[in-house]
Amino acid sequence: AKRKRKPLTAYSPLTDTADRNRLELAGQLGRAVSERQFTLRFQPIVDLATGEVNGAEALARWRHPTRGQLEPRWFLDLIERSNHLPAFTEAVLDDALTAADMWRAAGYDLSVSVNVSARSLLDFNMPRMVLNALDSHQTPPHQLCLELTETLAISQLDTVDQVLTQLHDIGVRLALDDFGTGYSSLAALSRIPVHQLKIDRGFVQTLRDLYGPGDDGPGAGDIAQAKAVIRSTVQLGRTLDLTVVAEGVENTAQRRLLWQPGCTYGQGHLFAPPD
Repeated sequence: AKRKRKPLTAYSPLTDTADRNRLELAGQLGRAVSERQFTLRFQPIVDLATGEVNGAEALARWRHPTRGQLEPRWFLDLIERSNHLPAFTEAVLDDALTAADMWRAAGYDLSVSVNVSARSLLDFNMPRMVLNALDSHQTPPHQLCLELTETLAISQLDTVDQVLTQLHDIGVRLALDDFGTGYSSLAALSRIPVHQLKIDRGFVQTLRDLYGPGDDGPGAGDIAQAKAVIRSTVQLGRTLDLTVVAEGVENTAQRRLLWQPGCTYGQGHLFAPPD
């Protein structure tokens, strides 16, 4: 129910997180982390007006020896509940900055975005880990963007405030992911020193033109609401001098409808899938 952001949900064996397969995966996490079975795919973040690539988001995949490539929905929550999270985060940072090194060597000065677990923000060692990774790769701090997910519920904790302040002071960029879906998104902006807002893909997928009463898809009310959220987020970004990025851009109509109110950047299958 929490994952679906609903007050009530019905039990289904298909969605039972305590199934035997997940328990087996949980037991294999230690080996997977130590053997670097986790790899990264990168999805470009582009200028909606020109199509020029500005950076890329790193998305983790588990290259499982027997089950093939597993997407994050199979393992991220398991890692976040385990004691392997710091080692996993350290490996992801290393791989992401290695990719940025390669881009820079090829003449492309691109930033790289890495998702950060809410639990990592409770670890006072997190800023030191980030600083060590940047020093190891000699990467300018502003070329690393840390995307903060599911942090709003714990953003009142002093530990989180201290960790985020230290990360900000290092010079890395901070992004608030899935903006507009949390109950306290606006309140979080007064506490979290972010540089970027990411519009949730749910609003972008709803975004389209209305063609007529026989047209399938979201109704006029849903589309109007999505446009209002996007317009408000763009205006908020301008007021606070924050970059706004839209996720899940899948067609040219969405790109146009995002660009018109002033959304600068986007990512999605219209430009490239994670690769």
